[in-house]
Order: sequence, then C-alpha cells, then structure tokens
Amino acid sequence: MNEKYTIAKFWKCALQVNPYSYIKYRGIQQSLTEDEYNNKLLAECKKENIRVIGIADHGNVDGVEKIRSLFSRNDIIVFPGFELATSEKAPFVCLFPETTTKSELDRYLGALGVTDINENTTPSKLSAVQLLEKVKELNGFLYAAHVTDDNGILKLKLNHIWKHPLLHAAQITVQNLDDLKFGDGPNHKLILNNNETKYHREKKIAIINSSDVAKPEDIKNSNASCLIKMTKPAYI
Repeated sequence: MNEKYTIAKFWKCALQVNPYSYIKYRGIQQSLTEDEYNNKLLAECKKENIRVIGIADHGNVDGVEKIRSLFSRNDIIVFPGFELATSEKAPFVCLFPETTTKSELDRYLGALGVTDINENTTPSKLSAVQLLEKVKELNGFLYAAHVTDDNGILKLKLNHIWKHPLLHAAQITVQNLDDLKFGDGPNHKLILNNNETKYHREKKIAIINSSDVAKPEDIKNSNASCLIKMTKPAYI
C-alpha cells in the first residue's frame, strides 16, 4: 500500500489479540492449525479495517513471529507483547515496538518477574508499581486490563495504582461508560470520569476497548478495538 502520512487521524486498533493456542485457557480445543488461524484472523482484521494489533497472550510470546510476518506483508502493524498479572494478581497488557524480537520479549518476561516457563498464568513477582517502572525502562507501553472485572485494579480497590503517573490507559470490557453498572465497592463510572476523590488523577486516564480476541471472529466485537489518533500506524 502506497499511502502518504501527512496529518494525524484515527486508526482502528485491536490491542489484545491472542494467538491460536490461547483458546485452551477457556477450556476449548483449537480446531485450526496455526496458519489457518492466522489467515482467518488476518481476513477478519481486513474486513474490520484494523490497522494495528497488539499480541497479548498470557506470559507467552511463541505466536508472535508468524503473526507479525503475515500481518506486516498486509500493511497491518503488530505490537508484540503479553498479558501478565502482578503480585497483587491484577492483569496488565504490556506491548512493545513492532521491531521487538521474540528473544527480546522472552528476556522482558524474565525481567518482569515471569520465570515459570511451564505455567504462563503464574503471576509476576513484581508489584504493579514495580511493573509500571520496569516496563517504562524497557521502552514498553502497558495498560491496566479488565479494570472493572473481578481481578481488575478497580475491583481490587488498588487506588494507588490507578493514580500512579506511569499508568496512562485502562481497558473496559463494555463498549462505553454508560454501560457500566454500579456494583459492590467504588463507583466505576465516577472513577473513569475522574470524579471520585479517592481515585482522582492529576491527568485523566485513556479509556480503551481492547477485549480479548480469542478467535478470529471476535475482532468484530465492538469492545475488541478502539480508535487511536496517530500520523501513521506505528509505535511512538
């Protein structure tokens, strides 16, 4: 594609895409080969005009290279990375520049306290604060995942993490804030609008849709992607 990038505009991004093996975490047997899965995922991304994906399997980067090779040939940028839980068991998605190699990602996992190669969902040995600081050091970007779910930082009432200046983005699993329901604990809608005193931030957080893409057709879901303003699709 010969496309000129001269002004900033909104690009459609899906920042929690999983490789073909991920579905086992949901107790489902994968019926596709890795190549079949990747090609179906590509076809669905093209239908939905997705221009950037973030790969975020649980503590595992084995599927990165095949997806990146295929997608880069089709003008879709891939931010490789992974999802991990902190020592508080709060989930975060960590993404890195499109040129980051698999061997670098493996080293990053170790540096971030994920050392059990046989159990990808084991929490990191780092606290959330330590994770925020270390990911910045590694030139990565992270967002708090599933913040209103049972293990999200809002449900866990980790207001010190929510207010931390190195946390810039949070994922909600509903399409918009009006879909949030008031449950036990703090009012999530008030917090996300930066109107809750105990959770008030100096700078409002970016709220994104990036729900898990566990199978190719999930990319169609309205809460699987969001619009991000960039001059061109690229890691900044």
